[in-house]
Amino acid sequence: MAAVVATASYVAHVADTHVSAPAVSKQPVPQVSAQGDRIEFNTTDGTGQLILVRHSWVGYGQVPPSSGSYLRIDVELICVSGSVDYDPYNFQVFDQTGRLFETVIEGAGESMLETGTLRPGERIRGTIAFDMPRSEATLLMSDNSNQTVTALKVPD
Repeated sequence: MAAVVATASYVAHVADTHVSAPAVSKQPVPQVSAQGDRIEFNTTDGTGQLILVRHSWVGYGQVPPSSGSYLRIDVELICVSGSVDYDPYNFQVFDQTGRLFETVIEGAGESMLETGTLRPGERIRGTIAFDMPRSEATLLMSDNSNQTVTALKVPD
């Protein structure tokens, strides 16, 4: 019995003091456009284009950024076929070290990307923002099932 208690105590100690690596994503990594400001994408419901209109780094927002800056990205989405759902929370960025940052509405300003669905030929523009230290980043766009559908490099 003492051996069982000792083993359980050791296992609990290891679990409490060691952080396991994050689970590896089983979804395919989308092609990243290293040059240019647009990329085509496919979802289960349609096809479209993601365009990086412009980006900027600002030190202000509805709430000051905790990292010292907000990366603001103005995007345009175009539906080519089928339907394309859009939502500011369908975007994330990761920096050069691999840290992932989620969308924060406090940094997007007046022109935050809305939520909706595009039909063929329709387009929408809006701003998404991320509270992160200034660096080169990669913008990820996911569909409503959280599957990454495309990515674009965002230069510093």
